[in-house]
Amino acid sequence: MHPQTLITGATGFIGRQLTHDLISQGESVRVLARSREKAQALFGDAVDICEGDVGDEAVLESACRGVETIYHIAGTYRFGLRQRRELWRTNVDGAENLMRSAWRAGVGKVVHLSSGGLLRKGDCATARLIDETDFPQQAPRFCPYKASKWHAEKRMLAWAERGLPVSIASTTCPIGRGDETPTPTGRIVRDFLRRQFPFYCRTGLNFIGTSDLSQGLQRVAQAGRRGERYLLCDENLELKDFLQLLALETGLSAPKLCLPDPVIRLIGFGGEVFDLLSRQGTSARVCLETALQARYMQFFSNAKAREELGWKPLNSIQENISEAVAWFRNEAEVELAAGTPAVEPHVR
Repeated sequence: MHPQTLITGATGFIGRQLTHDLISQGESVRVLARSREKAQALFGDAVDICEGDVGDEAVLESACRGVETIYHIAGTYRFGLRQRRELWRTNVDGAENLMRSAWRAGVGKVVHLSSGGLLRKGDCATARLIDETDFPQQAPRFCPYKASKWHAEKRMLAWAERGLPVSIASTTCPIGRGDETPTPTGRIVRDFLRRQFPFYCRTGLNFIGTSDLSQGLQRVAQAGRRGERYLLCDENLELKDFLQLLALETGLSAPKLCLPDPVIRLIGFGGEVFDLLSRQGTSARVCLETALQARYMQFFSNAKAREELGWKPLNSIQENISEAVAWFRNEAEVELAAGTPAVEPHVR
């Protein structure tokens, strides 16, 4: 009988890929999900469902009981200053709650999914690849999402120092099927298909396919060292080049207009103000955080994960793009239509 594995955030974009992969390998999987119905629809009777979230310590105590490995994928992924409290509650306090329950349950391994976007930024002239050592000394300002992930990592490292066997997996821009929310990467693909991406900015991003990311998370669980960070990343591309690959896949035209950084920042400020004033604001699509991100070339190295974990991405960027495009066209039933622009370059 396989040891018990717990996955938080199993019904999300990354979590469902990991869950399906572990099920297919015959693993005994328990999922923490806010909606039992959604988890049942995705996984059927192949998983043990614990209904609740990371804010409920009683549920966490039950979910962690008898578990050998935890993949902590759950988190709030929203932008905008008005999201500060929710981001802290889920991404920081929720991580702390889970670690406390894992400690009491004597869990053998914890893999915490974090954001490569936290690591050192490079301007457009920087050639050096970002690696695991580039964790900033202070939380990013005016970036509530990244700040929450920064504080969560600090909490994880504190638990590692206490002896909890936790490793950090930092991912970049995930791409693939099932991006129903969607993530910022998925929004680029979806809006490109709708012809709602009329311009771009000079920024650099790194992309990783969800199937390769799933394999990387499993390798962190198997071979990751306590208190260590591993970058699970793949293809470094300027946004312009990524859009050209989308054009190649879809037969649609890539945008030709490049907006300068001051204009992007002005749009970001306006989006932030609109989100703060809007009664229905849930996540600013263009805000200070995304605008500040747009000026940087965030190109990453996965050398440490390759050398220490024996992991390497197998799918090409074009294969990952093809998978995402097919899903948005078929499963999400995206229609090609004119509309409003979307500017959202952001590393997860």
